[in-house]
Amino acid sequence: MKCLVAIVDPERDRAAVDLALALAAGDEVILASVIEVPEGETLASVQPEARRLRRTLDQLAPGVARVRTLVTVARLGWQAIQEAVANERPDLLILSWRRPGWDLLGTTIEDVLRAPPCDIAVVKGPFSRARRVLVPVRGGRYADLAAKVAIGWARARGGSVTLLHVRGAGRTPTLYQLLGERALDDRVDRLVTRTGDPAEVIKEELAEHDAIAFGATGRAGQEDPLGPVGQTIVANARAAVIVRTAVPVAPSAFAAKPPLPADRAGRSRAIGELVDKWFVQNTFASSEFADLRRLVEAKERQGLRISVGLPTLNEDATIGRVIRAIRTRLMERFPLVDEIVVIDSDSHDRTREIARAEGVPVHIHSQILPDTGTYVGKGEALWKSLHVLSGDIVVWIDTDISNTHPKFVYGVLGPLLMRPDVQFVKAFYQRPLHIGSEIQATGGGRVTELSARPILNLFFPELSGMVQPLSGEQGGRRATLEQLPFFTGYGVETGLLIDILQRAGLGAIAQVDMKQRIHRNQELLALSKMSFEILQVALKRVGEAHGQRLWEDANATIKLITPQEDGRLHLEMHDIIATERPPMATIPEYISARRS
Repeated sequence: MKCLVAIVDPERDRAAVDLALALAAGDEVILASVIEVPEGETLASVQPEARRLRRTLDQLAPGVARVRTLVTVARLGWQAIQEAVANERPDLLILSWRRPGWDLLGTTIEDVLRAPPCDIAVVKGPFSRARRVLVPVRGGRYADLAAKVAIGWARARGGSVTLLHVRGAGRTPTLYQLLGERALDDRVDRLVTRTGDPAEVIKEELAEHDAIAFGATGRAGQEDPLGPVGQTIVANARAAVIVRTAVPVAPSAFAAKPPLPADRAGRSRAIGELVDKWFVQNTFASSEFADLRRLVEAKERQGLRISVGLPTLNEDATIGRVIRAIRTRLMERFPLVDEIVVIDSDSHDRTREIARAEGVPVHIHSQILPDTGTYVGKGEALWKSLHVLSGDIVVWIDTDISNTHPKFVYGVLGPLLMRPDVQFVKAFYQRPLHIGSEIQATGGGRVTELSARPILNLFFPELSGMVQPLSGEQGGRRATLEQLPFFTGYGVETGLLIDILQRAGLGAIAQVDMKQRIHRNQELLALSKMSFEILQVALKRVGEAHGQRLWEDANATIKLITPQEDGRLHLEMHDIIATERPPMATIPEYISARRS
């Protein structure tokens, strides 16, 4: 069963983690923790703490590929756990026992047991050492879940289970009638039926066992969800698992979302909280995914194929190093990447020759899907690359990087392999700026800071936490990418972010810190044209959202002012129109190729 463990105290909650690993038996285990931030402090302020906490959670099950971590942030911790359950849809939520009335992420153990968000198991005491587990059975869903948990634990740990039924007056059912085939499991070594006071009988049997698993059968709505027998069991047991079932919650995608406040200040605060929470939960460092064996195991467990597409245009100075960095580490040493393909935009240098010499297939993007025509631009190359790449996950890496490193690939892949809710990942980094023969440590990313981020903050504030929305190192799931339109030029990154936000929500996007990236800087006038196209993309999407022709009615010509040698100024006119390609999944040739 898929298990989600709510981690409050990593050291104290090890027994809950052990139970999850035993019950999962090859399925997924999610270690979820919440950083509670008091009112008056921004949620984003705890991002460094979130990174440290993720590292701590990783150490709870080192080297176990099916385990992934989830660190989120909230004003009230229990609400964040409920959201995690809604998003992840685990079969079982596991947490550690707290005394009645004691704080548990802003709630109490009684409230959790009264209204669990899904089937739940609460671990008390040193359950990790248990080998003989007692399961009192009265019948019903609680008893079945308790028996299932105990048997799963015994199977994983080489232990045994005793099923106990305390008979009441009159004719009573057998344990087989109460539990069906589960009563005949090979880990059940004793079937015991006794008469007497249930609390006393259970106490006597418990003396011969290491632990007990039982259902919290207190009636719904009662102040005490354990009931008197349950309270006696908890008091007498050295180690216990208390279970309770619930109707699974609906996926959050279909849940009604609360409306934003009508006033501007309230709306800004609400969006700010949303972005801060996303920033903590979905911002990673590439070093978190440096364990390549773990990524390979996650890839193989999910049966995924991974493709890396390299868009090129006159990159003969760097393309060879980029290919070798990926191939030697991520294909030959660790089988993480299944294919590398160059998608060239008709280079005039030796780019294609070098790539082929490295054994990499090369496609000229104007020759891919020729019946659809062709446009100039990076976005066109990315769109057409979906047709020639075969992976379930597609990663694109810019090829003008002079400090190339495998982390630009595995860092992007990490969230996609470890977080099934993530659909699209962007890299971010410090970008040094070349000025003549010197390199300034910062100052690159001028279009990002002067155009892209202000535009997103203004029109799509949910994306305001994106550090570098224009980064070329990005990747996503084919199932999502093939459903998106692509702008053919420099607006492609902005368009993809906006469209994924509108179709899948902010939680489907993640970003990864790559520390530093050194590449070829463009001239200022070229950056002006890039900014012009990015603004067109934003206007187009804003107009569509409001049913207005903002983009269609806007000017499509930019005048660039350049100084001449004689001191006079010259106006250069450039027509720049953000052309949009339809979703690849609508192209007949693509559909036919994918089917075959």
